[in-house]
Amino acid sequence: MSAEYAIQVRDVWKRYGLPLRPYLQRQFDSLRGGNGRDREAYGPWALREISFDVRQGESLGIVGRNGAGKSTLLKLIAGVSPATYGSLRVNGRLFPMIELAAGMHRDLTGRENIKLLGAIMGFSSRQMDVKMSEVEAFAELGEWLDKPVWQYSSGMQARLGFSVAVNVDADILLIDEVLSVGDVNFQKKCLNRMDELSNSGVTVVFVTHNPYSIERLCERAIYVQDGRMTAEGSPSDILSAYFERSMDRSTVIAGTELPEADRREGTGAFRIMGISLRDIADGGEITGFSTGDTVDARITLSVREPVATYRFSLRIVDPAGTVVSYIDVPSSMRRSLSLEKDCALQCRIENINVLPGQYWIDVVAREVAGPVIDSVSFAYTFDVRGSGEVLERMEHRGIIYLPASWTLV
Repeated sequence: MSAEYAIQVRDVWKRYGLPLRPYLQRQFDSLRGGNGRDREAYGPWALREISFDVRQGESLGIVGRNGAGKSTLLKLIAGVSPATYGSLRVNGRLFPMIELAAGMHRDLTGRENIKLLGAIMGFSSRQMDVKMSEVEAFAELGEWLDKPVWQYSSGMQARLGFSVAVNVDADILLIDEVLSVGDVNFQKKCLNRMDELSNSGVTVVFVTHNPYSIERLCERAIYVQDGRMTAEGSPSDILSAYFERSMDRSTVIAGTELPEADRREGTGAFRIMGISLRDIADGGEITGFSTGDTVDARITLSVREPVATYRFSLRIVDPAGTVVSYIDVPSSMRRSLSLEKDCALQCRIENINVLPGQYWIDVVAREVAGPVIDSVSFAYTFDVRGSGEVLERMEHRGIIYLPASWTLV
């Protein structure tokens, strides 16, 4: 294995369960003249044909839906589970953060578990005594550090394990979705520490439910789908592929094809019958627009009983589930928009500086101080296009596009 690589994965296949049955089936098929070398025929496979390299000091993100095989892949790299076929090589001291309590003993105190985790990595008790203050300060567990781990919440266990992982001299870190546990301040602290480690030459392989963390922390990413590695490239390219392929478009309702009114929640004083975007120049219906454009959103309503005042909200959501913007009818306008009969509400949204991509609109109407009247999630989908300057900015995605100019002063 070349010294420039921290991890090399070659044609890795993984099957869970007893291997005897597929082995016997393969031998039986060979005796009958079949192709016993066809691995695909002797599944089910958790991973198939996985190959990639990770250079020393590189940060690699792994993206995929639940059950795609991301965690299985990390376990194979960590040596927790063997591959059925293929080879995995690791060059350097490795610390896996694959499960919250991995390597911890529930009856030992937090302080004792720090030494235990250090011993697993090959550190002596004296060496861990030197590192203890750094780990203790990062974990911020206070007096809990001297209490047994079985009394810890899952978030406290994550704090302890992650604090050890990022404060010992590991060459390679495997991190599997543990940053989603803990309060906001600790998550921010973890992300900052991950930035420091990446910049200091530590190799990081990172799986997370938060796709934007991949863009922030990783130089390269791979997309795993149904046990196969289907794409490899920059984080922005891989996330675009992930969002496009993982969104279940059968749940997205476009145009006027909304769920049946009688099956939706709410009092039903009025119902949302259709949603569309309109060009502000000619009023024609559009399915998308460019970053920075102004458009009209038109919502057709069927009024069953007069409604004098109400709250009406549009929530724009990106493919990661992040709320990009929340648009509400101002309280000063509610009485002027009272509903007496079937009609349409129109909302002009100006200078929409969201980055190119696909977005969804959720709609919620409720009484001012009362229950929901009508609600539709993923009520409408639209596309945002971008100019060359905007697409250049897409290298680091973010959420909105902020026009800016630069000068020397």
